[in-house]
Amino acid sequence: MRLYLLCCALLLSACGPDPFVIKPPPPPVPPDLLQPCPGYTGPRPSTEGQWIDAAGAEMRGRHCANDRLETIAEILKPTGAR
Repeated sequence: MRLYLLCCALLLSACGPDPFVIKPPPPPVPPDLLQPCPGYTGPRPSTEGQWIDAAGAEMRGRHCANDRLETIAEILKPTGAR
């Protein structure tokens, strides 16, 4: 009879709500990584040389932005993920 009561108590204890899962907040991202990267900020190019300079400035700005995004992704990557 004691075993029966013990089993009933154990079965009833499983009927409660799911336990709360507390997730830690994400790590802080340095504010300098959240600043926009400068691209070409001049007047509209009119010569071939100006177009080349503008395209180079845009390429450097995009590389800067992509590097920052990769760094932020590394910071925010979960510890258990690969």
